Amino acid sequence: MDQGLLEIVILAFIAGFVLFRLYATLGKRTGSERPAQPAPAQGELSPEPLRQPRPIPPTTAGAAGEGLLAIVRADPSFEVDRFVSGARAAYEMIVSAFAKGDIETLRGLLAPRVYESYAAAIAQRAASGGAGPELVRLRAAEVSDASLQGETARITVKFEAELAEGAHGVRDARERWTFERNIRSSDPNWLLSRVQAA
Repeated sequence: MDQGLLEIVILAFIAGFVLFRLYATLGKRTGSERPAQPAPAQGELSPEPLRQPRPIPPTTAGAAGEGLLAIVRADPSFEVDRFVSGARAAYEMIVSAFAKGDIETLRGLLAPRVYESYAAAIAQRAASGGAGPELVRLRAAEVSDASLQGETARITVKFEAELAEGAHGVRDARERWTFERNIRSSDPNWLLSRVQAA
């Protein structure tokens, strides 16, 4: 037998033996493999677990609690604590802007009907030389009602504050302010749509 042919046969035998051992070691399934998950297509995000909505504060019960749950279901990014914090800031801004007669600031915070009412009151006050009430202290703010009608969310917050009114001194103010927002809108701001005595 030719020397070259013998070397080829021996090398082929060795290669076959190595491949057989690799297959025997790596090619067997043991039953503990993880099932293959398809990789996301280019440009897609890998799936994430669903975010659980934040719980509604236990102090908010009845119709307000049900309304807040409806809003959370429709808009999972809505958070009650963040809303109440924003409502407190809005109260302070609106009372301050009203006292100063700053109708441009009010325009971005009030629904059109409420804006017209505030602008008329400011004009009347300016004509008579009067001054607006100034916020001394905001004592409390809590959600008293909430609802979702179609795509419009409405939340009523009961405010308790102390307002200074010039020569009349400081008075207690208890009011219910209703804020509304279209939950499908890209604008995250809520507008003051109604003010009532509490």
